[in-house]
This record gives sequence, C-alpha cells and structure tokens, in this order.
Amino acid sequence: MTGGLIRAVHPFPSALDAAAATAVAVVAGAQLGVALRLGLGMLLVQFAIGTANDFADAAADSITKLRKPIPAGLVGRSTVAAVCVVASMAGLTAAATVSLWALVLAIVGLVDGLLYDLRLKATPLAWAPFAAGVGLLPLYAWLGARGSVATAFMGVVAMGVVAGAALALANAYADLDRDRRSGVRSIAVFLGAQRTLVANAALLAAVQVVALATTIAGGGPLEPTLVEAGGCGLGWFGLALAGVRSDHIRPLVWEIQAVSLVVLGTAWLVALQTAGVLGA
Repeated sequence: MTGGLIRAVHPFPSALDAAAATAVAVVAGAQLGVALRLGLGMLLVQFAIGTANDFADAAADSITKLRKPIPAGLVGRSTVAAVCVVASMAGLTAAATVSLWALVLAIVGLVDGLLYDLRLKATPLAWAPFAAGVGLLPLYAWLGARGSVATAFMGVVAMGVVAGAALALANAYADLDRDRRSGVRSIAVFLGAQRTLVANAALLAAVQVVALATTIAGGGPLEPTLVEAGGCGLGWFGLALAGVRSDHIRPLVWEIQAVSLVVLGTAWLVALQTAGVLGA
C-alpha cells in the first residue's frame, strides 16, 4: 500500500512545485524556515491535488492505465480520498503559519487543482486551470515571503501562466493515445498531435524570449543569463523527445520541460531582483 500511496500523490510534480516555491521564497528574501514552510505547504497541497487526480481518473485508468495505483489494486479509492483530505488540511495549515496571504493563495491553488481534477481534466479546457496553477506558484511564494509584490512582478505571474499552458499541452500530449482509446476529450485530442506540439513550442519560446530579453536588457550579472540559457536548452531537449514513439518516453517531454522552466524562472527572478525591478 505504501508504494501505491507514494505513486498516488504524484511525487515528481509535487516535489518540483515545492522546490520551486522554496526557491522563489529564498530569492524574495525569506528566512530559510519561512521558505521551507512555504515549500511544505505547496508540497502537501500538491499531494492533495495528485490524489484527487487518481481518485477522479480511476474509471478511465481501469481501461488504459492499469498500472496506476487504484486500478492495479495497490491502494483503494477510500484511502486515496482520505489522504487527499489530510494533505489538504496539512498543506493549508503549513501555509497559514507563514501569513494570511500564503493561506489564501494556497486555498486558491487547491481549488484550482481540484477544478482541474474533478471537472475539466477530460475536456479541451483542462489547460486553463493547469496554466493558472503554475502562474499562482510564484505569487504564492513571493507574496508569502514578503507580504507584498511590485507591479512588475505581475509580469512574472503572467509568464508563469504562459509556461503553465505550455506544460499543459505537453502533459496532454503524453496521454494522447490513451485518452483517444478511453474517449477522453483532452486538449491534445482536440488539437491533434502536431498542432499540440507546435503550440507547446510557441508558448515555450515566448517564455524563453521574454526571460532572456529582460535579463539582458537589465544589464545584470552574466551568471543568471547562462543559467537561463541552460534552462532553455533543456526545454528544447524535452520537446525533441516527442519524436520518440514510446509510452515510456512521452511523459519525459513535459517532465523535462517542467524542470527547465523551474531553472529558467528561478534564474530570471534572480536577475530581476538583482536589477532592482522587483522592489527592495
């Protein structure tokens, strides 16, 4: 059962989101303890969203994803539901120990994730809550750390939404064949494989161009620019894997892109903060 629960909380994206939130809080100037609590809140909220995802998808997974924890018999739906509730409460509590703003945004993020899981995931609109959730992440961490944000920071949030839309497309592409077989009308099924990848590439490029251009224009140190460039290269490597016809490789497209965007975004925030764009 333990292995099934670990898989049900979706450990990779949950841990990546938690690491990103912690990193953003540190860049914002939070003390380590505060940054870690913000990261813990994000981790637990993502655990809740992950388990809700498996709970909602159990019927469809029993047709095309027999290795998922619930259809494989590794964990029951009632246990997954209980973990979702406990993780939700624990995550919101961790956020509340930081500030009211952190709690409010954690609640918004949780509702957004549950909306994706329980209502919109099987529709062409699934990309919207996915994108909104990625945009909320830096706002949660920065506002939680500082209690306020500069107007310019909303540009970072906007680029987070664009990055989230790119990841939503790549994530849907990973499940394209399975969704077709199970009758799920995802955005990738709606657009088709080629248009999904073209849209993903366009959105990915938009985020990269904005980050690099503003960093270079700000005249900051060279190091963040080099890290951003590395993040960009990693993102294109992830996209290149879409050409490999394998159900085991396809998920790496969005997973590698997700890592690349965390690297790019963190370095971009460092550059903007160094340039004084995000306030003292």
